[in-house]
Order: sequence, then C-alpha cells, then structure tokens
Amino acid sequence: MSKPEVASRPTSVERTFRILQAVVAADGGVGVRELARRTGLARSTVSRLLGVLETLGMVERHPDGSVSAGTALATLQPRSTPHALVQDRLRPLLIELTQTFGEGAAVSIDDGDKLVYLAQVSSEHAVSVPDVEGGRNYFHHVAAGWLTMSYWSSERLASYLDDSLESATDFTITNAGEAIERINDLRSTEPRRRIAWANQELEIGVNGLAGPVLDDAGDLVATISLFGPTYRLSPEATPNLGAEFTELLVERSAAFAGGPLFGG
Repeated sequence: MSKPEVASRPTSVERTFRILQAVVAADGGVGVRELARRTGLARSTVSRLLGVLETLGMVERHPDGSVSAGTALATLQPRSTPHALVQDRLRPLLIELTQTFGEGAAVSIDDGDKLVYLAQVSSEHAVSVPDVEGGRNYFHHVAAGWLTMSYWSSERLASYLDDSLESATDFTITNAGEAIERINDLRSTEPRRRIAWANQELEIGVNGLAGPVLDDAGDLVATISLFGPTYRLSPEATPNLGAEFTELLVERSAAFAGGPLFGG
C-alpha cells in the first residue's frame, strides 16, 4: 500500500507572494492579524515578510500599523510610469545613504512647476525631519531645488526669477541677484559632482544636502537629498559630509540609474 502524499510546506517565496496578493486584493489598508487570517500564515511570519516587502517598496505601512500596496509594484508591470521607475530604481540608493550617514534620504524630480519628492527613507534618529514623500516645493526653498536650477537653461532660470519669489522663513533667498550668484557658484563645479546645501530655507531647524543623478548625456534625471536637524546636518557640524556624500553618489548613482529610462 502506497503512503499518502504529505503536502509540502510553502517556500519563503510562495509565502511572500501570498501576502502580497492579499495586500493587493484588500480594499485599503489591512493589518497583520487580518493578513494572517487570509493567508493562513503565522502572524510572526506575516510581520517579518511585510518588513522585507516594505523595504523593497512593495507595500506601504501606515501610522495605524496597517499596510497597502506600495508604488514599487508598478515595476512589475510592463506599463510602469517613468516616475515609478525612477523612485524604485533609486530606492536602494536611499537606503544605503540613510544607513551610511544616519539621516533621512529622498529622491526628487523637476515636474516643471515645482520640485516633487517621489520617495523617502527615514532615519532611525529619535529626532528626525517630517516625511516629505509626495510633497511639492518651490525650487528656491530646498537644497534639491537649488541644485536642479543649476542645470536649467538661462531662459528658464530668468523666467523663474522674474516671478516674485515666495518666502518660507527668514532664511529663504527671495532676491533674484542673490539667487543668480548662488546658482553660478553651483555651476562652477563639474556637473556630476555638484552639491547644494540648504540652511533652514523651508523650515526653521531643518537643513538639506542634495546631489544629482545624471543620464549618459549629462542631463539631470533626479536629485538625491539628505535631511536632518541643523545641529547634526550642516557644513559646520559635519565638515566632511559634503565630500563623502559626493563620492558615494558619484560611485553609486551610475549603477542605480542604468537602463533606457536614464539614457543608458
């Protein structure tokens, strides 16, 4: 008499995709307990694998602990939007920057009217800056915006500076002459090695540092930023940070930005 077949245990990959399918099928956010019920997996397993999926951007965690489908899911579909491809291709770089420098990191792009933050990885510091993901800022309010303007044509820059520059704090530069001087200073550096600092220009007590991701033609594709409180993140508090940030960005961004989308 033949022995009855014993059902094989699902592999880690099968368990992960089972969870991901349950998240996508849910109407809005869904909690760990409910995911465990729907998938038949232990809550500890669900929690552990959700952590992996969140790091990859496949799920998004909400303040109440529930999760929903993340933007990185777009990379699994043939018609992914360019924005989704940019943010998810560069997400590993954000994670590395945060782990290396201990501050939050974000990727942003120029959408024509303002600077748009596509993704952010937060630091583990007890004191950190608010989440900027999905936010839109005037270019002259943030480090990434100043860096972005340094790659603009003279005509576009003149058009932007012709308008009244809105102030966010007492540190915001609103004078066109000062703005041109600052941008010319950025342009004096080789395009792939430019960095821009922001000193409390959007929010008091918060500084930023930004560097570029360029395509093979030398055109700006995206901007990578570090954010942190002024007492931790500034040229005075961290005099070597600018050079270290530049070296890592130059070394890593080419690899992360490879592919047709970036001109490769």
